[in-house]
Amino acid sequence: MNFFNPTCTLSDWKLRQDLLRRVRSFFDERKVLEVESPALSKACGTDPHLDFIETKEEPSRYLMTSPEFHMKRLLAAGFGDIFQIAKAFRYGEKGERHNSEFTMVEWYREGMVMEDLMSEVEDLCSAILDYEVNAKRTNWVDAFRNYAQVDPFCQNLMSFVYVCEKNGIPVPGNFRAFSREDWWDYIMVMVIEPLLGKNGPEFLMAYPPSQAALAETYVGEDGLIWAKRFELYIDNMELCNGYQELTDAIEQEERFKQDLLLRERLGKTLPKIDNLFLEALRHGMPSCSGVALGLDRLFMLALKKTQIADVILFPDETA
Repeated sequence: MNFFNPTCTLSDWKLRQDLLRRVRSFFDERKVLEVESPALSKACGTDPHLDFIETKEEPSRYLMTSPEFHMKRLLAAGFGDIFQIAKAFRYGEKGERHNSEFTMVEWYREGMVMEDLMSEVEDLCSAILDYEVNAKRTNWVDAFRNYAQVDPFCQNLMSFVYVCEKNGIPVPGNFRAFSREDWWDYIMVMVIEPLLGKNGPEFLMAYPPSQAALAETYVGEDGLIWAKRFELYIDNMELCNGYQELTDAIEQEERFKQDLLLRERLGKTLPKIDNLFLEALRHGMPSCSGVALGLDRLFMLALKKTQIADVILFPDETA
């Protein structure tokens, strides 16, 4: 075996390029403008659940986990509907479906509500997968109740321990220090996600505000506040993450600060807040919805591959 060889075959690479042309054609037909933004930036997202790669230069810069903030600056500058096919970078993401460097398509639609963007995501997936994607809609709270048989707002946090025991998954050794949000993350990854999209495409939507720091919120019929966020799962694989976007600069800055407090509690590195993005919000970003979709994973489904290495040339192990 020659270890210098790419992990994606020449024939599969040519098929991938055909799929990539389909993606561009999809947006061209809808008059969505393609843009480019930097892979390196002086600031970074604050999401406590994402780890970034930071350069050692002075001052340091960050490899982008997503082109989101630059694209929103373009929206505030009047660029209108835009999309980008970009490399994204996330520290420590490795596995059959993960690579620390990967390709995504991210797009924003002015004046579009979340539900209409979800339909457009289905249309794009249908165009790439060659079958009609008509995804089931599942609210976040219902996923806990139906798939984990637990009320995420239960009074006794020991209920989450019982979920672990019932499903045969390890109870974290430090579980007594777990907050409710820690339990939400753990149960989602260990119990719920393995069931999402297993019996057909499925959207997970309507998250608690703490799970969607860049999304608008609304008051549901249950009187609780929910975030306008969605994710799509197909064949048990998470493909995208989208929002009806928050446009309030004051609220966004406060959410960034809350993220940093949580990162500090978790012992994670604290990135610089993107003040130019906040300036764009203060200037005025139009009402819009946006989504980032992992193209490598979508192409895995289209080409019937089980490992991300089969659709990229040089994964982390041989890059």
